[in-house]
Amino acid sequence: MGKLFKITVVALLFISLNSWAQEYKFGKISKEELLEKSYSSDSSANAAVLYESKKIRFDFNQQNGFQLITEVFKRVKLYNKEGFDYATTELLLYKNNGDKEKISNLKGVTYSIINDKIVETKLKKDGIFKNEYSENRDQIKFTMPSLQEGSVIEYKYKITSPFVYSIDRIYLQRQIPIRKMDVSVKMPEFFNFKKLTTGYLPINLKESSAQDVINLTSKSRSSGVSALGRNTKYSNNNVDYRVNINTISSENIPAFKVEPYSGNITNYISSINYELSYVKYPNSPIDYRSTTWEDVSKTIYDSQNFGAELKKVDYYKDDVDQLLSGVSKPLDKAMKIYDFVKQKMSWNKRRGVFVNDGVKKAYKESTGSVSEINLILTSMLTYAGINANPVICSTSDVAIPLFPTIDGFNYVITRIKLPDGGLIYLDATDKYGMPNILSKRIIKGMGRVIAKNGTSEMVDFRPEAPSVMAYRVQCEIDDQGVAKGKMNVNYRDYLAHDFRVDNGAKDDQSRAQRFQKEYGISELDEYTVKGMKAYGKGISEKFNFMIEDQIEAIEDEIFFSPLLFLRDKENIFKSDDRKYPVDFGYGFSNKYMLNIKIPDGYTVAECPKTSAFKLPDNLGKFSFRSNVVNGIIQVVVDETITAPVIPANYYPAIKEFYNQVIQKENEQIVLKKI
Repeated sequence: MGKLFKITVVALLFISLNSWAQEYKFGKISKEELLEKSYSSDSSANAAVLYESKKIRFDFNQQNGFQLITEVFKRVKLYNKEGFDYATTELLLYKNNGDKEKISNLKGVTYSIINDKIVETKLKKDGIFKNEYSENRDQIKFTMPSLQEGSVIEYKYKITSPFVYSIDRIYLQRQIPIRKMDVSVKMPEFFNFKKLTTGYLPINLKESSAQDVINLTSKSRSSGVSALGRNTKYSNNNVDYRVNINTISSENIPAFKVEPYSGNITNYISSINYELSYVKYPNSPIDYRSTTWEDVSKTIYDSQNFGAELKKVDYYKDDVDQLLSGVSKPLDKAMKIYDFVKQKMSWNKRRGVFVNDGVKKAYKESTGSVSEINLILTSMLTYAGINANPVICSTSDVAIPLFPTIDGFNYVITRIKLPDGGLIYLDATDKYGMPNILSKRIIKGMGRVIAKNGTSEMVDFRPEAPSVMAYRVQCEIDDQGVAKGKMNVNYRDYLAHDFRVDNGAKDDQSRAQRFQKEYGISELDEYTVKGMKAYGKGISEKFNFMIEDQIEAIEDEIFFSPLLFLRDKENIFKSDDRKYPVDFGYGFSNKYMLNIKIPDGYTVAECPKTSAFKLPDNLGKFSFRSNVVNGIIQVVVDETITAPVIPANYYPAIKEFYNQVIQKENEQIVLKKI
């Protein structure tokens, strides 16, 4: 028995080792992969990457020199319909000055089990779409066909790029788990790259080298002429060089978990980025390529599609002269121009640092890209004698540039510097925007001021002061637990701006219905809103309400939360830990004031006590006060988060902070019949 047991153990171990050492090849799918019902270490995963391979190398040919080659092979398991989103792939191919990246060898297959047999469906050409994404990017998009729950998809492609000095960021983590990933980057010794990693996962990077050779063929023709014509001689010259190799091999990579208030996750997900430091060819001096922000600033300003556009004034000169007639103060001039551009120009939703069709055409047609509109604004302000400069930005959906580069920016706004040193940021594409009130796509990113003299300065758009939302409720409760009353909500600063963005195009009925849906209000009428078009000022909503099922009336007692339907019912921060910051966008202060009239014949038996607590380092605070005066319960609550972004090391504190908030807001007021 003992011998048989040992043989069995050895056999099982052999099978196990072989399963872990599985070699993934395109077209070699196993039935076990198709029958798998869930991911072993993350049963909540809707899909998982079974294997991902990315091979990056530099190939040389005499006609084109070095070219950057990227080969990708990916296999994904779709456990359920929610995982079907991962069957769509979007690729962005860079292009500039006639050079462009090209995709080839794109193949894809969907595998499914039908009647106990593996059925293959190939990706066809009519399922592959090419679009112009931006002035410098083409988009390739495809969705794998014939998807079913349990399907496995795989695809591969090759990208050939003439832009050998730029390696795209390599992501080493996804929002779904990865069973196995292999990455290799092979770089000729002529190119020296610096590496920078992001994320919190350990990266198993190994470095090695190998030898390669470039064969150069040259030909020469003799000067003399014979009966057979000129003689042509061919010669070969071999150049040996070293290839530096980086390899990363990882298994069982956990999914990047998107948490509440994640901000831009591309800044936190595990990745590696390569920046070219210098180029050194044989018998040539070192050509340093790592630029400074001043180099970037100068390159942008010297561009015909940026700096040259700022200098053009003839197309708007008469309009601005007429607009500013009789206006003398710099700030008044600035606001006149800003309002004029906002009203005249419509944004076509195109982003980018450089102009597309030019400022003159955009102005004539009253529509343009973000760069065209805000370069028009900057140019007009400068023409009016105001100290204005463009600011290039990376928006909230773009990874913040880690190195000095132009490619990491996709937006342009304007900055004014007033004579007293005050700074004002403007975005004329935002119809609801105001001075220093910018959209979330901007404040969650970063920017750099681009000055004419070539200087560059990083700027943070986060507002220092919290925005305020104030709730006022007056109501009375009857002995059946029904509450009727009036509610007023006031929004200030960024909260007012976001309200206009979210609700500006809605009618009053739609605006009112969102309260009923969010708070479970039984009846709501006489809804009004004021200040929608008073940009830069607050907004006020008012309505009457009735709630029937949120107050308990049991025999001679009535129970309810002091905040009624406004209380927070659960903590949105549920994870035990968190590896990246909590990004609120901007600080906020929710203030509640309620006056609740108790029914005749009842008295207050229990009422939550006054209390206050705060986050460390003044990151936030909470206070609760209650009082009973002349049969009216007065409740005042202040919940404030002062910091737009809270670092990850404070996560336990903010989670506990909201645990206490929930606990306090859900304490009960108890009324008892006299």
